[in-house]
Amino acid sequence: MDVGGSEVGGGSPRRREQSDLYATILEVVKRHHGRARITRVSYGAGMPVDRLRVSIDRLVALGLLRSQTEDGRTTYEVTPRGQEFLTVYWRMRAYTELLDPGPVVMR
Repeated sequence: MDVGGSEVGGGSPRRREQSDLYATILEVVKRHHGRARITRVSYGAGMPVDRLRVSIDRLVALGLLRSQTEDGRTTYEVTPRGQEFLTVYWRMRAYTELLDPGPVVMR
């Protein structure tokens, strides 16, 4: 999953957009099959926990993630709407890569 590190132009990684961050979080949560805890998602998404919590709260509010607390531990899972977001996100990424394949080498 290369959400944040794709290169644009001369070789520096492009800045991750909010949609890229959301897709990364959803993909990490999806890999844990409904048992994703905040620290696991933090490691997988490459984000500090405090910043991640804001994004997760937003994803829950949008209905893309569902949270469940059991024995004092909160876990997250991707909702059907979250899976739909990922499907559309990856389809759009494929289109944008076709339209902007990278720098053109002049001879």
